[in-house]
Amino acid sequence: MRILFANTAPIVKYGIGPALAELGHEVSYIFLDQEPSLEPFINEFRPDLVFNDGGGGRMPKLFPLLEQRGIPHVYWAIEDPVSFEYLSLPFAQKSALVFTPCWESLADYNRHGISAHLLMFACNPNYHRPGAPDPRFQHEIIFTGNNYSYHPARQHGVATVLQPLIEQGYDVQVYGNEWWLDPNQAYTIPASHYGGYMANEDLPAACASASIILGLHSVDTSRTMMSMRTFEILGCGGFYLTQWTPAVEEMFINHHHLVWSKSREETLDLVKYYLQHPELRQRIALQGQSEVYQKHSYQQRVREIIPFLQQLAPQVYIQPQIQVTPPAPVVAAPAQPVIVVQPPPVRSAPAPSPSFRFRPAPVYNPTTTISMPSPKRGTVRYGRKPVRIKLFSGSTKFTRFS
Repeated sequence: MRILFANTAPIVKYGIGPALAELGHEVSYIFLDQEPSLEPFINEFRPDLVFNDGGGGRMPKLFPLLEQRGIPHVYWAIEDPVSFEYLSLPFAQKSALVFTPCWESLADYNRHGISAHLLMFACNPNYHRPGAPDPRFQHEIIFTGNNYSYHPARQHGVATVLQPLIEQGYDVQVYGNEWWLDPNQAYTIPASHYGGYMANEDLPAACASASIILGLHSVDTSRTMMSMRTFEILGCGGFYLTQWTPAVEEMFINHHHLVWSKSREETLDLVKYYLQHPELRQRIALQGQSEVYQKHSYQQRVREIIPFLQQLAPQVYIQPQIQVTPPAPVVAAPAQPVIVVQPPPVRSAPAPSPSFRFRPAPVYNPTTTISMPSPKRGTVRYGRKPVRIKLFSGSTKFTRFS
């Protein structure tokens, strides 16, 4: 299959694009936003389908040209649910196939007579790997991302995770666009904490250099939609401290794969504790990397969507020769009860089995004796409030430290 991507963003050229190429498909990229027309690239590459992940200005360059040429348009609505009405829906109505990383948006598409399918963000283990430490990023704490203060969830994350650390004088460095210094934004940072733009290619080195990598999210109401940085930072082996969201809790275990915070006070306690325990940071980072390599890689995501793509191009050519080197073995998380996520029915082919399954939150009972593999739940007190973390001892009982 010949797939032409209409964007060259890192999520495409380092994520889903290479995963498709590893399966034997021929992939080409164009940054359509900077091109006057798509037609020369169609004439040269002769794609079986065009894959696009957004961009309001791309619509007149894609349509009606694709319709005239009979080339299917595949749309990945990576900005759902916040951009559903003005961006995703217009694209979806002209697309032969629609994917979304937001489980809740499936019902929105269905109400408009569109059969969309779940395609969550992930990491590419062949790209998102530990890098070499770099003096540029040797800080206690870093955050990489833009200042999207128009998202309420993002504002809450800044107030919960980022702002208190800057106010308390931690060595925090923020990388992203200059909106972080723009007085017209809802929140700005002191210039001494602004590191400028960070190239995506520097992410592995940054994760290897900073003690803590912060995470912020523009959506905090979804069971699947979260910042794509979550998977990428974990894949790079970074110790990830993020604002809490339902999606983060659904897919990861607190203090085992990553660490989340629900308040300013908790953020300060967590940072104080983990800066003093580098061995725990390293262990959690390795376990987080193992989790995303096993369950949240673009290689797995691509295998799930191939049946849908094959409906559009039945002559699909597949060579399943993906080679991914797993990280070193780490302590495995206990098996969790699961509820299978079933996507909406497909018009002409059965949906593939998704690799992701929801699990209920584990029950905490400090008086219960359990007999299961580590990790076990316990309570560690370090600061003003008790914080529940995962314990990694060989004991099979809950243990309380003070």
